[in-house]
Amino acid sequence: MSLSDLSESMDQLSTTPTTPSIEKSDMLDISIRFKEERKRLGLSQKEAAKALGVSISSLGTYERNQVTPLVLVLLPLYKLGADIQYIVTGERSSARLPDTEQQLISAFRSAPEPVQAGIMAMLQVSPATRKESPSSPSQVFHGEVGQVIKGDFKAKNIRFK
Repeated sequence: MSLSDLSESMDQLSTTPTTPSIEKSDMLDISIRFKEERKRLGLSQKEAAKALGVSISSLGTYERNQVTPLVLVLLPLYKLGADIQYIVTGERSSARLPDTEQQLISAFRSAPEPVQAGIMAMLQVSPATRKESPSSPSQVFHGEVGQVIKGDFKAKNIRFK
């Protein structure tokens, strides 16, 4: 490739738009979800405009699909609790889970694999879906030396810690 060919290629790259095209219906959906999130947060237009640092008329242009909100507007909205992933894509984000659910996920991820497997097994079996005959095993214990106990049993004066 010659120097002039390289120069032409660079000129073409600099004039080629790098932003993907966005359908008009996608933009309408964004404005609808923007307004939906504002309402979900319990904010009036006046309250939201003040919190976002924009005028009420600017906020109205976002909600009427006249202007797409910039990141500078979406960031403060995120800090108020809005699901920005939902506004942009229509899919809810799991990052906005309540603290208890976040703690549960964090504890699960840090647990050893056998503990994770046990938790998954417990969550997948509910009493309503469990089909056992009276004689089928209901407990399985694995000891530290390869000992396995299966079946129903009763134990008196035994404490499990």
